[in-house]
Amino acid sequence: MNKKYNMKSFKINKMSGVLKVGSDRYIPYQLHQLPKKFEEIDVRDIIKMKGYVYIHESAIKNSKMMIECLSSNWMLGSKEKR
Repeated sequence: MNKKYNMKSFKINKMSGVLKVGSDRYIPYQLHQLPKKFEEIDVRDIIKMKGYVYIHESAIKNSKMMIECLSSNWMLGSKEKR
């Protein structure tokens, strides 16, 4: 995880909000929705950007299910702007 990336290698999936850095994927969380064991997650697996806390998928159980839920919630309209 100690790779250095330039800003051009960051991409945020518009549908799910997942941050992709090179080949690594980070799942977005708002501050009030952090996982229960957030303190146990290694600092190198966390990125704070644009009001979200992104946690590397390897640090989260069932990360594939989380990404699918984010995508389906977007389709239902939960990410619409006010």
